[in-house]
Amino acid sequence: MLLVSGERRIKRVQHLAGGALYLISDNDHYQPEMIKPQDMHDVEILGRCEIRIGRIV
Repeated sequence: MLLVSGERRIKRVQHLAGGALYLISDNDHYQPEMIKPQDMHDVEILGRCEIRIGRIV
């Protein structure tokens, strides 16, 4: 989970060479987005999201 320019987003995050982030959505309606190192001041990583499907015992 990230906060990007004041918006909460749940994305897969890839760290790229040079310090950029590549944000990937599981929803095909959203295109991947690259955050350049100079724009990192607008990004805060809030936590990690996990999903578990099935019965928890």
